[in-house]
Amino acid sequence: MQNINKQIRVILLLVVVIAVALPSFSAQACVGRKLVLGSVEADRPAMVTRILSILIHDRTGTTVEVKFFPDQIKLLEAVKKGKVDLYVDYVESAVDRLEVEVSSAEAADRFKAVKRRFEEELNLIWLKPMGYSGLDGNGRSLGPASTVVHKETLKKFPALPRLLEKIGTRVVLDDGRLDSLVGKSRSEKRAKVARNYLKEVKLI
Repeated sequence: MQNINKQIRVILLLVVVIAVALPSFSAQACVGRKLVLGSVEADRPAMVTRILSILIHDRTGTTVEVKFFPDQIKLLEAVKKGKVDLYVDYVESAVDRLEVEVSSAEAADRFKAVKRRFEEELNLIWLKPMGYSGLDGNGRSLGPASTVVHKETLKKFPALPRLLEKIGTRVVLDDGRLDSLVGKSRSEKRAKVARNYLKEVKLI
């Protein structure tokens, strides 16, 4: 009986050691690797991009190169050419651009239709919405915002969805919160505001 109890204790100890070691191993495995994160040059997208880049780098050790584009058209051209690994897109904007046929007005249905179309035709994967909606230059809504990642990129970084979807599931970056962060970035460095936000919501 004592031998059995001893064996159980040894097994439990091994499980704990492996559980503690796995995140560290995962982070070390990404050190030296690089992702290119694309964004348009505007306050809200730039703030979200900074949040995502710090989250990825701090949690995985991956180097994140941020490339800014003058508008969404230029950004999407770079995505199609494979020059950008991930970027932020908006459901209603995508519905209009690709003329996605979806009769439902439900946000979840429209998201699923866009996600399916992008995966089937463009090899791009939409992650779960982050909580805020995109705005065009006139303040009109572009629909819920999601991070979009190349399928090939996910083969190299399979844990990326689980990490990035913490924004939208574990914490919600809604419009009010994002606008508040953008407001702070007018008097503080954007990177500092983004890092403080991630610390506040305990993601780094």
